[in-house]
Amino acid sequence: MNKVMVRPLRPREKQKLIRMKRQRHNAVNARHARIVLLSRGGWSNRVIAERVDCSASWVRIVIHRFNADGIPGIAWYPYWQVRDTPRKFPAAIREQVAEIALSSPRSLIGMTQWSLPKLRDYLMEQRIVSSISIEWLRQFLHRSKIRLRRTKTWKESTDPLFWQKYRAIRRLYARRPAGGRRLCIDEFGPLNLQPRHGQCLAGPGKSVERWRATFSRKGGVRHFLAIYDLEADRLDGQFVRRKTWVEFLAFLKWVRRRYPSQQVLHIVLDNYGPHRKMEVRVWAREHRVRFYFTPTQASWLNRIECHFTALKKFALDGSDFRTHEAQQQSIESYLAWRNREGVISMTDWKTYKRHQRKAA
Repeated sequence: MNKVMVRPLRPREKQKLIRMKRQRHNAVNARHARIVLLSRGGWSNRVIAERVDCSASWVRIVIHRFNADGIPGIAWYPYWQVRDTPRKFPAAIREQVAEIALSSPRSLIGMTQWSLPKLRDYLMEQRIVSSISIEWLRQFLHRSKIRLRRTKTWKESTDPLFWQKYRAIRRLYARRPAGGRRLCIDEFGPLNLQPRHGQCLAGPGKSVERWRATFSRKGGVRHFLAIYDLEADRLDGQFVRRKTWVEFLAFLKWVRRRYPSQQVLHIVLDNYGPHRKMEVRVWAREHRVRFYFTPTQASWLNRIECHFTALKKFALDGSDFRTHEAQQQSIESYLAWRNREGVISMTDWKTYKRHQRKAA
């Protein structure tokens, strides 16, 4: 009876073990994978040892390593195997390679970014390693969790009242005022009539979509004045040709009519000029509307900003609208789905295929 057996396999582990068993260039990995799979299949350790041509004690060692560390515990790779050098780089060399990969390429090679060939050439030129392939360097960086990431921007606010405004907005987000409604308002745009690059699925028989180039855009622009209701989790708005204080005041009146007159509207918005116009602020005081202005250069405090990312991705990216009406319809269709007023299925699949055949 087996005293040492492989633990239950996870689906991904089983798939990878099957791939390892089929490796022809790495007999060690293939043997270890066979040991694990045979043990999981109920074979005794003695029989497994005879089938894979090793000792029963080694079978038990492999099983113990797999049960403790999973596939990394039994995987073996001849890293950076070259002539006149050790079969594996020592820990000191690996740490130095990782340190170089995380160092500034501008200071080391005069360029703004590393690539695998450039990093390999630098390591060999500096005699950190005598030879290394691009594939093994890629695997080493992956195992060391060194990966390419997009840089991020951050803008420090210069507002002397930053913390006062920040705490006021955070308190508003944390707790709904009694008898009040929390809203966020911002402008999305300008919306030009232009091709917008995005992503598409391409496979056999379907090429990557191509968009026209535009050098002159004479269709004018539109602006989407948007409102996000924190209580109802709704994103709505209106389309306007201009976004002066006149249009903004008309938009506020439209927002005010959507809620009971006795309810105070607590609105978070940025410091755009029309928002601070005296006529707008006087009207707000008279109609139970309270403004919470975000600090200078800190519009990220406005929660509507994160919803614009999804709006742009699913309503505009990968499109080439020729009229503002079509562009507006796309945005309104997304808003209907986002506000749970519509479903994804807009066109029946069979109807779509029938129209495609007719068009062809």
